[in-house]
Amino acid sequence: MSTLIGELQTQNGNPLLKMWNVRLAECERPFIRHSHARFEITLVNDGYGEYTTENTIYPMAPGDVFVFSSHEVHCITKAEKNGLSITNLHFEPRYLSGEFSESFGDSYLAFCLFHAPDFANRIPAEKAAVVRGYHNMIREEFEKQEDQYSLAIHSYLDLILIELLRRHGYRSQAVFKSALPDLLTIYDYIDCHFNEPLTLQEIANLVGISPNYFSRRFKEWNGISLWDYITAKRVEKAVTLILSPEQELSMLEIALQCGFNNTVNFNKAFKKQKGFTPTELKKNPKLLFH
Repeated sequence: MSTLIGELQTQNGNPLLKMWNVRLAECERPFIRHSHARFEITLVNDGYGEYTTENTIYPMAPGDVFVFSSHEVHCITKAEKNGLSITNLHFEPRYLSGEFSESFGDSYLAFCLFHAPDFANRIPAEKAAVVRGYHNMIREEFEKQEDQYSLAIHSYLDLILIELLRRHGYRSQAVFKSALPDLLTIYDYIDCHFNEPLTLQEIANLVGISPNYFSRRFKEWNGISLWDYITAKRVEKAVTLILSPEQELSMLEIALQCGFNNTVNFNKAFKKQKGFTPTELKKNPKLLFH
């Protein structure tokens, strides 16, 4: 079961930051190569289980915090007796533009896309008190929605990221490669036009560099190709439409609204991203709770 706590959106209605609760019943599940463009900070509220990445199986216990950079593969593969309750916080890398970028320069983009090789995704409960406290404060801001609550959420998130840098070895002190010019412009453009036919030339023109060079640099920074990134955005929108109680759309209608030209390509791309088909998700929304 999933319950939305709150979200902050772009002007065109797409979520920049989202927080929600997930409760899983006792289960063992296959490892699905689940990833997304958003940065994730998850708090375990109660229960025990296992979080699996490409290289490690982490135990899950109350009070633990899990951190996954953009496009990092992860999947909950076990919830023990009495189930598991977690609170997910997701945000787009571009959400950090503004105050955080003024403090850290272009490195905030690197923050979302890369971490130190020896960083452990699990911060055990006994070491996670500060991160857990700010995480809960973000939840409280969403629940109360007092004046300037969105600014407070941004501030608490900044403090979480500073804590990850200072106390948990999230990132080494090595200088990151210079950012692709106007990377946020590219993110914003894709966010507004991912449901349209896009070309490499069109997107490269936004930053005034050659398509081939742009393609190499985009993959270098994001860990996936431009087309995989666009597909991920389309699939994320499709998930929203499939699970929306307000809309009853056919799979073809959803495919077309999300930028796919037919259901064959839609099904293939969706299964590659999520590990199951759109129809399987429609029948069993619990498949989404990785």
